[in-house]
Amino acid sequence: MSILNKTRRDFLRDAFITTAAVPVLASCKSELFAQEIRDDVIEAIKRNARPRGSEGMGAIDMPGKVGPKIDIADESHGGQLIKINGTVYEADGKTPAPNTLIYFYHTDIEGYYGRKSEEHKHGRYRGWMLTNKNGNYAFVTIKPAQYPERRFAAHIHMTVTTPKHREDWIDSILFEGDELISRNERDEAGKRGGFDPIVTLKKGDGGLLYATRDIKLLS
Repeated sequence: MSILNKTRRDFLRDAFITTAAVPVLASCKSELFAQEIRDDVIEAIKRNARPRGSEGMGAIDMPGKVGPKIDIADESHGGQLIKINGTVYEADGKTPAPNTLIYFYHTDIEGYYGRKSEEHKHGRYRGWMLTNKNGNYAFVTIKPAQYPERRFAAHIHMTVTTPKHREDWIDSILFEGDELISRNERDEAGKRGGFDPIVTLKKGDGGLLYATRDIKLLS
C-alpha cells in the first residue's frame, strides 16, 4: 500500500511505529512493550515513591508492566497529537540513567484534569515510563490546554523516581510560543531536571508534532 492510499490514521500509526515503536493503547489504559525488569528494581522504585495522595506525585500507582514508550491518546480524543521523547541522564548530564520511572500528567483540551467522580484527580491523561538501558523514553498524547482561567501556560507535570532517588518533581514541560510562560519560568528553566523544559514543537510526518525533553537527575 502506498502512502498516498493510506488514511491519515494509518499514516500516523505507521510513521510513529517506525520512529518510536510506541504501542497503541485502548481507552487510555496503558499496554506497554514488554521489558525485562528485575524484581529488586521494581521494589526499590516503589520504596522511593511518595505515599499515595502526595500532591502531584504518582509513582506509587506504577502499573505492573511498564516500558520506555507509551501512547495515552489518539485522534479520537480531539486536539493535536504530540510526541515527546528524550533521554534521562545521571547527575553528570552525560551518563544514561536506565530504570528511571517517569510519571506524567496534564490537562485535557479544555484545560481540566479529572472532572468525573470515578477519575483520578490528575485526570485521564497520565502515564508511566521506565527508561531503557540507554535512558530513553517516549510518549504520545494530546497537547494540553491552558487552565480555563488562563493563569498558567499549558504544561505537562513530571516526576522521576529511581532505585536510588526518592520521587521528586522536575520542571514541567512548557511549549515555546505560549504567551502565558512567565519571566520567572524562563529564568528557572532547567534548575530541576536539567536541560531546557520549554520545548519547541516541530511538525513531523502526518502532522504529528514532536519535541525532545532530556532530563538530568538531581544529585
